[in-house]
Amino acid sequence: MLALQARKHGGRTHELAMRFNSAESDILDFSSNMNPLGTPFNFQSSNLDLKQVVLRSTERIDQYPDNRYLELRKAAAAYIGHNVSADNIIPGNGTCELLRLIMETVVEEEDIVIFASPSSGEYRHISEVFGARIHSFTTDELLHLPKMTLNKAKVIIIGNPNNPTGQLIPRDNLSDFAQKCAEHGTLLIVDESAIELADPDMSIAELALDNEYLFIIRSISNITAMPGTRLAYGIASLPLANILNSARLSWNIGVTDEAIGLAFLSMEGGPHSDYLKRSREFIKNEREYIVKRFSGIYGFDPVKSSTNYILIDVKDLFLDSVRLSEGLALHGILIRECSDFFDGNKRYVRISVRQRDDFEKLIHTLDVVFAETSREDAREKLEETIEHGGSSCAGRGTCEYYPCHFTGQDCTFCFCPFYACEEELTGGKWIESSTGGQVWSCEHCTLLHRPKVAKMVLDALMADGDTDNNIRRAWKEIIEPLL
Repeated sequence: MLALQARKHGGRTHELAMRFNSAESDILDFSSNMNPLGTPFNFQSSNLDLKQVVLRSTERIDQYPDNRYLELRKAAAAYIGHNVSADNIIPGNGTCELLRLIMETVVEEEDIVIFASPSSGEYRHISEVFGARIHSFTTDELLHLPKMTLNKAKVIIIGNPNNPTGQLIPRDNLSDFAQKCAEHGTLLIVDESAIELADPDMSIAELALDNEYLFIIRSISNITAMPGTRLAYGIASLPLANILNSARLSWNIGVTDEAIGLAFLSMEGGPHSDYLKRSREFIKNEREYIVKRFSGIYGFDPVKSSTNYILIDVKDLFLDSVRLSEGLALHGILIRECSDFFDGNKRYVRISVRQRDDFEKLIHTLDVVFAETSREDAREKLEETIEHGGSSCAGRGTCEYYPCHFTGQDCTFCFCPFYACEEELTGGKWIESSTGGQVWSCEHCTLLHRPKVAKMVLDALMADGDTDNNIRRAWKEIIEPLL
């Protein structure tokens, strides 16, 4: 029995809606990598009518699909161009099915499979299903693997652009690497699921025609913002494509999904259609705006991306990736927590590009999450301080609760048990935060820095009774008379 674990994925709006008994339409999903312009059927100049396409497909609902999928394969070949023919196309029910198809056709137990790190968890999972031995390298290390390693590897998997970093490998670099793999008899799988939303000119799809050790995966579902339509296709040399089309499941695509894919692939201009060009322009502009906004917020360090999602390093933030994503989820906002990409390291999240108004809601919700998290942490530290009889002492210069940082003063508490009191007589006030919202600043409040006051408050908090009641009593009996 295989010891496999379930993979994490983005786009779990249904799960979140059930968890909080809310409508899926009320949830902002930044966790899935969809085209932010929406489907081509909603794009005015495409002249595509989804209802008509679906209705026409239902006329064949009482028939088996044509398992050859000739029309779909011809459309995919014409969409790519570069002398690709229908015989080079392998239709698939999503990218995961194609990846599993090629792996089960090629990989045997104990074969070595190499993939870039970080990368999609599906690469590891599917490799483990077939008993492969797994090795991972950074993208740069992978592109410069020594001959000995290439000789031993059965399969190498690269995402271009990479998920979750958004890194796009230049065409010439990947082309040279594909040639090296072929020389050593190593199959190279290049996952180009998001390349049309990055730069389709960086694709090496047509190189598969003359390279029997190269397999390209393309997605239709994600680049058209239709994840409910499970549709993808592979590109391979004629010998490899013949094997895969013989090995794939019969009727792996339904008539409606086939009709939707055929309509998209037949759009004028292919990867350079007005729909996809506008999508890339929108993504580029909004991505630059998102990076600029996050770069101005302490604790967020966006990683340079070439596509419709951005990896953000939060190692300097006072809460880790799990707590940040869970805090936002409580307010109906999904982001992709990325510890599964980084061996459990909770320092990265991934944000997809969406419409500007949606992004502003995310930014403004951060203030709420920060305040809520600070209160939770303050409660824990308060209870710890009380449990240890008030022996805890912390410097304000090390306090993580921005904007309360200032040097030269120490206090019994590494937090304020009354935060946020919203009483300006204390010296506190509302200020603009780096996210564009407002936070309560205690920077000019020195009440709890007075040793006698700190001792009286601590004594009150350590008294028997409910902590919340003790906090209220300490405020009323100790702080209010000082105001």
